[in-house]
Amino acid sequence: MKNAMLVTLGVVALVLLSWVPGAQAQVSDAISLTNQAIMELTDFPAVGMRYSVDMSKIGGADVRQIKKATELLQDALGKARSGNASPQAIMKLEEAVAYGSSTMHKETRLYAQGALWYLCAGQTGDPCDKAPKFGSYVAP
Repeated sequence: MKNAMLVTLGVVALVLLSWVPGAQAQVSDAISLTNQAIMELTDFPAVGMRYSVDMSKIGGADVRQIKKATELLQDALGKARSGNASPQAIMKLEEAVAYGSSTMHKETRLYAQGALWYLCAGQTGDPCDKAPKFGSYVAP
């Protein structure tokens, strides 16, 4: 009886140990996808000056960029759900996807930044700031 209990506990421990790194990898993938989406939604910095417009670069408020960022956020949402991210991070990603689907640029970016904050806080224990440093918005 004791041998069966030890074998069972060993198998359970092995399953848990093999499962945890996979979940952390899923969450770190969600962090990188969310960060990419935020960068897609960020306008180019003007540095307070006028400059010539490069037509090959697409800004953050463009509908194509919003759709691309929404797809990245949907992928991040799937990875966050399968990686057992915090409920707040999943909620913020869901809201970001909903706003991105309705092509609301500023709100999508704000909710994605909130999701990034919760994703980082859930993984390391303290929130990290991995958002781009330019083109910041203030919540209304």
